[in-house]
Amino acid sequence: MGGLAGLLEILLARGGEDGLAEIADELNFEIDDLLPLVDAAVLLGLATVADARLALTDEGRDFTAADILTSKQRFARLAAARAPLVRAVTQALAATDDGALREGFFLDLLQRGFSAEEARRQLDIAIDWGRYGELFDYAADDRQFVRESGEPAKP
Repeated sequence: MGGLAGLLEILLARGGEDGLAEIADELNFEIDDLLPLVDAAVLLGLATVADARLALTDEGRDFTAADILTSKQRFARLAAARAPLVRAVTQALAATDDGALREGFFLDLLQRGFSAEEARRQLDIAIDWGRYGELFDYAADDRQFVRESGEPAKP
C-alpha cells in the first residue's frame, strides 16, 4: 500500500498526470517494476493510463488528499467493489458462522488458473489490501482470514 499511495502522491505533485517513463526514472524503477503499482491504481479507479501517461482520476485526487482514516475508508470501499479476490474473501467471510476461513480454500481456487507462485502472490496482495482497508484480518499463525472481532466483514 505504501508504494501505491506514494505513486499517487507523486502524480498529484506533478499536476495529476505524467509519463510512465518519467515516473519510473524519478523513482529509479524499471518500467516493469512500476507496472504493478500502475495496475493497482487503475484497477481501483484511482488513475487511468493512456498513451504511456498516468493520470489521476477524481477518485484518485480525493484519495490522495484525504486524511488517513478517510483514505482507508475510500480504499476499503474501492477494494471491496473493484478487486475480485478481496470481494470474494469479504463475501465468503460474511457467509461463515464462525467468521474464519482457511487460506487454503482461496489458494486451491486460485491454483486452478494460476501457478502456485502466482496464486500465493495474488493472495498476499488481497491480504494486504483487506487488512489495510480493515475489511478483514489475517491470522498468519493459523493461516486464516478472520472477521474483525467476530463481527461480519464490511462489504
